[in-house]
Amino acid sequence: MADGLDAALFICDLRGQVLYANPPARRLFGNESPRGQHVLAATLSVVLEELLLAALDQEEPARREIAFTYPHEWIGLASAWRDLTADRVFVSVYEITELRRLERSRRDFVANVSHELRTPLTIIRGYAETLLDENPPSAETANRMLPRIISEVDRLSTISQDLLVLTVAESNPVRKQRCDLAEVVQEVTHQLQEKAGEKGLALTYEGEESLPIQANDAQMTQVALNLVDNAINYTTTGSVRVSLTQEGELAVLTVRDTGIGIATEHIERVFERFYRVDRGRSRATGGTGLGLSIVRHIVEAHGGHLSLESALHKGSTFKVELPVE
Repeated sequence: MADGLDAALFICDLRGQVLYANPPARRLFGNESPRGQHVLAATLSVVLEELLLAALDQEEPARREIAFTYPHEWIGLASAWRDLTADRVFVSVYEITELRRLERSRRDFVANVSHELRTPLTIIRGYAETLLDENPPSAETANRMLPRIISEVDRLSTISQDLLVLTVAESNPVRKQRCDLAEVVQEVTHQLQEKAGEKGLALTYEGEESLPIQANDAQMTQVALNLVDNAINYTTTGSVRVSLTQEGELAVLTVRDTGIGIATEHIERVFERFYRVDRGRSRATGGTGLGLSIVRHIVEAHGGHLSLESALHKGSTFKVELPVE
């Protein structure tokens, strides 16, 4: 029965020597032969040893959440309890790394979406009150405030639209059909030429003239649009290069820019909803903080993979790999 558990389970004697370890215990702690070892040597966790010792002195199970560092960083919910009838101690550890990550993402999402909605709403209310106080408002006041109100309403609409797109990408199955990915990417590149030109950037496309895959055409457009537009927004000088190639059974879309880049500590989190490296700059570019999350979910829903290589002040390279069916 213990061999079939998802949780790691050690059975130890009263001295802490391991009598038995189930397969998840051996896997989680990177120890194929823990039997006969002390629990400290078997797990390399002083905290887990302390939990076992605490269980020897009490009737109720001892429980604790523990952050482990070997063989990699992970979080476990550990319990230890004594079997008085057989002079042995049970130690179980259930991995909750993903659960804690999701909880953190949920907290961040709630806090961020509240902030993102509150800011434009506050601006709209403040300007509307000013216009109301000047009854009727002067032409100068109206000309100064009404465009900003419209801009903030547009921002709220964009956030709402991006949230809707993200929800669809996360929850609905993909409806695939024949999609010429090269045609989609070239159209997006052409569409954004004017925006790149206004910033003095060279936006180029190279690669396949035609590359049909099985995919959702609208979602592939969303992927290409978000990646190329993002590259333009965060590049002040230089170029944005878009390429599309077929490598074996994969269609590989690459977007390289010479922009501000992303520091290493932020790379893993830029795909989270509403996560921004520089909030002030993101607001100035009109971003909602949802674009890369949308890209990731669409790509993964298509059975693909999204990766990022970047260095601060040296530009970024986004690579999308999609199966060619």
